[in-house]
Amino acid sequence: MSTEQKPEDVFQNLREGLTEISKRVGGFMEDVLSGEGASTGVKIRADLYYTRDQYVIELEMPGVRKEDVSIQVHDGVLTIQGDKHPHPEAAGFDYEKQERRFGGFIRTFALPLNIQLDNIKAKYESGLLTIRFPKVAEPAEDPGIPIE
Repeated sequence: MSTEQKPEDVFQNLREGLTEISKRVGGFMEDVLSGEGASTGVKIRADLYYTRDQYVIELEMPGVRKEDVSIQVHDGVLTIQGDKHPHPEAAGFDYEKQERRFGGFIRTFALPLNIQLDNIKAKYESGLLTIRFPKVAEPAEDPGIPIE
């Protein structure tokens, strides 16, 4: 019995392999460009919006404990990182199906220039992290410099 593959089978396998690589690289680049990170598959989704007085970032983090999250601001970049751990009772099980992901995550956001860095507020409740950035008050219109 011969183990040689037909040329069309070789090319079909190559096409399938390249398609899979393309999907993985595309997903990786999408995650990196969106600021979601790409190391563990833990997806932390965010909404960013603003009002007249503040900017707000809300991140969904179901199953993440408050003490497993850190928030830092450095050089105009907000970094949120943490860990999502499986429930301790699930340790040692053989999964039939596992759709949830666990591990570390990191999200970064470039901050606008007109925020009060010393008055940022963060609140974590029911799996939702809300970070509020008050805007700097707009200066009064400059009346100009009188000429004597």
